[in-house]
Amino acid sequence: MNNTFDATVQTVIALAVLSLAVLPAILGMIRDRRIDIQLRDAEEHRDRRTGVLVVFDLAYGPHEERVFRANAGRTSY
Repeated sequence: MNNTFDATVQTVIALAVLSLAVLPAILGMIRDRRIDIQLRDAEEHRDRRTGVLVVFDLAYGPHEERVFRANAGRTSY
């Protein structure tokens, strides 16, 4: 029984050390993916929050005003 317990503890310790080594890499990949999405949206002139094009439109005004108008109808509780 003691031999099985020791093997289990060693396995848990090995998995903990492995997770400490792999976790920063996984977090870095997630961060890079988010930055890639932001760069792609910037190239396409899109705002992911509103879905509108990020350009000056003579009919609707600058982007900031359109974002304000899009969010004006929403109520926050």
